[in-house]
Amino acid sequence: EKYNLLTGDVLVSAGVMAYLGPFTAKYRQMQIDSWVKACQEKQIPCSEKISLTGTLGEPVRIRQWNIDGLPTDGFSVDNGIIVFNARRWPLMIDPQGQANKWIRTMEKSENLAIIKLSDSDYLRTLENSVQFGRPVMLENVGEE
Repeated sequence: EKYNLLTGDVLVSAGVMAYLGPFTAKYRQMQIDSWVKACQEKQIPCSEKISLTGTLGEPVRIRQWNIDGLPTDGFSVDNGIIVFNARRWPLMIDPQGQANKWIRTMEKSENLAIIKLSDSDYLRTLENSVQFGRPVMLENVGEE
């Protein structure tokens, strides 16, 4: 039965990945419910309750993220799935520093370079990291 529902579940999950990353948990859930209703109206098979964790989540990887500092709530896990599966780099607004800690811990073994725009050598560090395929975290980016 799960395989029959896969089409709609993946469709809705793809919509979440593409469009709902910047929004609150409440708004995401409202939109997911709306998309599930639309799938049902168009007779596209899908689950009643769809979540990124259920569709795209890998329990072992999520557990490792939690060990690395990602909070265990569903919203944070969904954000982790979006960050991990996105084709582009993520912009994380992180007033509590939780995502920063998580990324630092998770990428420590990959020689994560941490730079700020105020660093005198930030451009050289960025170029070297891109050239050698190492992760980079640009911190404290302003609004301008």
